[in-house]
Amino acid sequence: MIKDFGIIIACSNQDYALAKGCCASIRYFIGDVPICLIVDGTFSTEILEKTYGVKIINRNNVSSQVLSERSFGFGLTKMIAFWESPWKHFLYLDADTIIWFNVLKFANFKEFDVIIDKPRYERPDEDICSFFFDTKGIEKYYPNFDWNKHRQHYFCTGTFFGSRDIFSLDEYVEILNLISHEPKLFFPGEQGFLNFMLCRAADEGRIRLGQESIQLLTPDFELQSLSKRFPLSQGRPLYQHEDVVIHWCGPNKPTSNTTKIYSEPMNFSRRKFLYDAFNETGIKAKIKLNIEDIQLHLSRYKNKIIRRSKSLKEQLFRTPNVAN
Repeated sequence: MIKDFGIIIACSNQDYALAKGCCASIRYFIGDVPICLIVDGTFSTEILEKTYGVKIINRNNVSSQVLSERSFGFGLTKMIAFWESPWKHFLYLDADTIIWFNVLKFANFKEFDVIIDKPRYERPDEDICSFFFDTKGIEKYYPNFDWNKHRQHYFCTGTFFGSRDIFSLDEYVEILNLISHEPKLFFPGEQGFLNFMLCRAADEGRIRLGQESIQLLTPDFELQSLSKRFPLSQGRPLYQHEDVVIHWCGPNKPTSNTTKIYSEPMNFSRRKFLYDAFNETGIKAKIKLNIEDIQLHLSRYKNKIIRRSKSLKEQLFRTPNVAN
């Protein structure tokens, strides 16, 4: 048992249906590990709290005013874990992930403060600029940081083992202020600047940074390949000597009726939640999952319209740069 440790999941109303499956996978594969949800929004999480004893951090009870005002929303909510985690050490998971067997074997906090995923290949320039940060901008604002030597480190931040208080709030606020001034410096969300913060801290000797193959990104693999690696036998997960976090990053999410991607591991976990919470199986569980999926699609569609509307409004009301 790891001392002073728990699992943290960030979610909003847009992915709460998947977060319930994520929590269920934790209970199924690794037992009674404490769980904390960092919630962006005001929807009810009562059923998760009752079913799995989940702790909740939200805008109302976060202790830092800076985090309450500036760190909820897309790509920022998870950052709260570095200062508000209920435990010294934690495993962070995005809501669209599940545990698959014993991922805690990678939690080597005796040697490392943070353990990140080991990418399948070294990142070329175009990947770094597309998914992390503008390399020219980094050279301008952080000339002492050698971004080039970390090509083998840059990772998808949907899964990592972390430790509380390894960064100062001032460092985080400084980066948020820079992003307000230079919004295209980092990839939207936290992925770019969190990778930068971790690698810079490691270079400066402030943290011990480790790497393990702890995360599988489903868009990187064919559906048929995934179905062979993560099969279900008689309705239960079948161990194929692979311990990993499965992450459905990207636009296609693991809903119950999708044919575009392999979603069975998440479907199993979501059904487990319905059984644990309501003792529901069979057709009742299937109907409930279908309803949740409709709500999930509507929520994502609504948020997409809001973002596009906001972007259009900014373009319409932007002051033109016209010389007199």
